[in-house]
Amino acid sequence: MADQTIARVVIDTEPDWLRIKSNVSQAMTDAMESRLAMVPGGKNGEAAEKLRNELKERLERLKEMMFEMVKYNIQVNGQNYEDFVQATEGFDEVLDRKMYALSTEKADYEARIAEKRKKMPEGIHLLEEDLEMRRTEAEWLPDELEDDNEIKPLEEIFKPPRYDETKETFQAVVANLSEIARVAPTHLQRAQRAQTVREEVTNMPP
Repeated sequence: MADQTIARVVIDTEPDWLRIKSNVSQAMTDAMESRLAMVPGGKNGEAAEKLRNELKERLERLKEMMFEMVKYNIQVNGQNYEDFVQATEGFDEVLDRKMYALSTEKADYEARIAEKRKKMPEGIHLLEEDLEMRRTEAEWLPDELEDDNEIKPLEEIFKPPRYDETKETFQAVVANLSEIARVAPTHLQRAQRAQTVREEVTNMPP
């Protein structure tokens, strides 16, 4: 005789299945309390209290076995429930890793931007000082040169101390700020989307 495939019970979404489990658990608890009410002394009596702890442990084991068996006889969201559980558990793990990576990346960018903001005014100030020194030297020559009517060409004027270093610092600051301004909005959007997903996952009904 050929094997006949037993059709699975179809449940639309996992929240529906979780609600069914909750209702079953509550019904079993209510039945236990009804039985305990018939014990001498009532459900709040000493005898009932002693029985309640033992019965709760047995009911928990029974529910665990029952729901484990049922798992292979239902479909949730169009998938066999055991496959659905594995798929969603793997997704949550991957999602958590991605969200952690995005959060770390966002914090790193914020720290780098804050550091650049601290250094940029100092670099600009140094550049302004050097430019002012060059302008002053170009406009006002030493007295001995004026007496001899010897005017030193502008291109031969001695560069002030740390000119090359200041110039490189300013160029590096401008380049870094341009790069950060280009990529920061994208990374911020990714971090915000990740935070939204985390909140949605956290707020999913049990």
